[in-house]
Amino acid sequence: MISFHYKDIRGKICSGEIRILSDDDPLEIEVEANGWTFHVIAGTQSYGSRFLCIPNWSVGSELARLNDEFWNEERLLEHTTLHPDNVRAVVRALATADEWIERYHREECG
Repeated sequence: MISFHYKDIRGKICSGEIRILSDDDPLEIEVEANGWTFHVIAGTQSYGSRFLCIPNWSVGSELARLNDEFWNEERLLEHTTLHPDNVRAVVRALATADEWIERYHREECG
């Protein structure tokens, strides 16, 4: 499990945990935050655009780069009924998972 931190809508620092299920395309992670679990799938469609899917919450949206937290949060907030704190947790978890995967592939795989 990978721990991460994010700010809720009131500016309070909160924490969550990530479990990376697949570090390939599509990226698949489980995010635990705010007492909830989110099964998140992020990938690239055949014509190049990126997507985000949270099947257990019936959520889907376009996605920018995994580390583009501002755009991803804005886009996801437009297309979901998830509480904004949960959106922030998922978006930060994606960016954190991306950082860990990049580091692993750089250090372990050369």
